[in-house]
Amino acid sequence: MKPSLAILTLLCAISLLWCSSVWAVTLQQAKTSGWVGEQTNGYLGVVVDSQETQALVRVVNEKRKKYYLVIAERNHIKLDTVAKLAAQKAIQAAESGHIIQTPQGKWLTK
Repeated sequence: MKPSLAILTLLCAISLLWCSSVWAVTLQQAKTSGWVGEQTNGYLGVVVDSQETQALVRVVNEKRKKYYLVIAERNHIKLDTVAKLAAQKAIQAAESGHIIQTPQGKWLTK
């Protein structure tokens, strides 16, 4: 019995999804490894450039922006104000060894 093309295609797709999730880096791993850092603008920044870290930063920053917008609208303040307040909290909460951005824009290990 020969497997159909549809079944083979489905199996390949499932394999690719499984492989990409196995190799996908988590935010905590990226922070601990020094690949990403907290910026002064409230968003995550790429410290070590790679496609994987760029993708992670993009996803995290999209989620942060949505959350900041909700807070800004609820409190009738600007998005930028919420983001900067979040940056202060994130930088203060960063663990020792994590990368943070200075007000001058330089990366620093906390």
